Amino acid sequence: AKYFKGKKIHGEIDIKVEQAEFSDLNLVAHANGGFSVDMEVLRNGVKVVRSLKPDFVLIRQHAFSMARNGDYRSLVIGLQYAGIPSINSLHSVYNFCDKPWVFAQMVRLHKKLGTEEFPLIDQTFYPNHKEMV
Repeated sequence: AKYFKGKKIHGEIDIKVEQAEFSDLNLVAHANGGFSVDMEVLRNGVKVVRSLKPDFVLIRQHAFSMARNGDYRSLVIGLQYAGIPSINSLHSVYNFCDKPWVFAQMVRLHKKLGTEEFPLIDQTFYPNHKEMV
């Protein structure tokens, strides 16, 4: 945020950077292209909700984790539904929610490029815990 402080687009439009974790966001998107993002912020020690309409997003947090309440895939889907541009592709953010899916893509690259060009640590996929025994 500090890099953009006082900066303008085309010398006219102020750049405003908002930072939040998925847990502080809510999103509503309509099929006609309308959307609204709500963000919880602390103001004088009190949580308040602000509405905003981002021009684009940069996601720096995993959208899915095994932690309690760690599933934010619905927000990624909402960003896609709303057509909000993202610096990092929303497809990649969503695909990275499932680590075996990502590894399967790496296996595909490994087969195409070979071990010299794309070394990969051997792994085994089990569809459930029963198959591991």
